[in-house]
Amino acid sequence: MVAADLRNDAERSLDQLFEWCCAGARARPPGRAGVFRFVVETPTGTRTRYVTITDEGSSVVPVAPYPPNSTVTLSQEDLTLLALGELRGSLAFAADRLRVEGDVFLAMTWIDQLRRGPR
Repeated sequence: MVAADLRNDAERSLDQLFEWCCAGARARPPGRAGVFRFVVETPTGTRTRYVTITDEGSSVVPVAPYPPNSTVTLSQEDLTLLALGELRGSLAFAADRLRVEGDVFLAMTWIDQLRRGPR
């Protein structure tokens, strides 16, 4: 496997993770629409994804439609653990495993909605 294959696999894996945990009508924090910029540290480099929240639900987009309310920075491993319910956002934030710039309250509300694993 060459480096380009590894990068492509990392991109596909990250896209699948975001679609699984962030896209759809169920993934919406109560009462607030917004745009979140996720900066994800992967084994093959830093990747960026945008999640938009509307009244209809959420979607993952390659480019933000307007400036993000918050930027969330974390590792791909921690994003996976959050989605599986094996890591709580507040603990990740307190341990500096998750960093937030911008509207911290809205970001933390949204991060609590990521969890798809056991509640």
